[in-house]
Amino acid sequence: MNKNDKLFLIDTSAWILGLKRNSSNQIKNILTEILDKDQSATTGIIILELLQGTRTKNEYAEILSDLSALHYFEVNKEIWKRASQLGFDLRRMGKTIPSTDLLIASIALHYDLTLLHADNHFEQIQEHNNLKTKNLYKIA
Repeated sequence: MNKNDKLFLIDTSAWILGLKRNSSNQIKNILTEILDKDQSATTGIIILELLQGTRTKNEYAEILSDLSALHYFEVNKEIWKRASQLGFDLRRMGKTIPSTDLLIASIALHYDLTLLHADNHFEQIQEHNNLKTKNLYKIA
């Protein structure tokens, strides 16, 4: 992977939208291109969210295997602190964001990843920092 290539942290919401049978070809093509170019990244909380939603042991094993091929980013103490501060600051502005979204945004910020998503919480977060996002709802 070239250091200049952009990595996308693919949020659970993007995976779910892209994997729907009736999802637009444009959304499916975006995900396929990111995967084909080895620009896709994940982290533990996204894997947890995806795997807990699987219906069978085979589906669980298949998704786990597929996700293991992606670039993986760990959560450290600094990221937890950043997520906590982000949540505190946003709540003072009247915005309550789920903890999982705060953590995912903080991972993207820490590692300078573009967050591919279909969750408007990330757009709310982006209004107050330099989080880079690509919202699939704006494409659909």
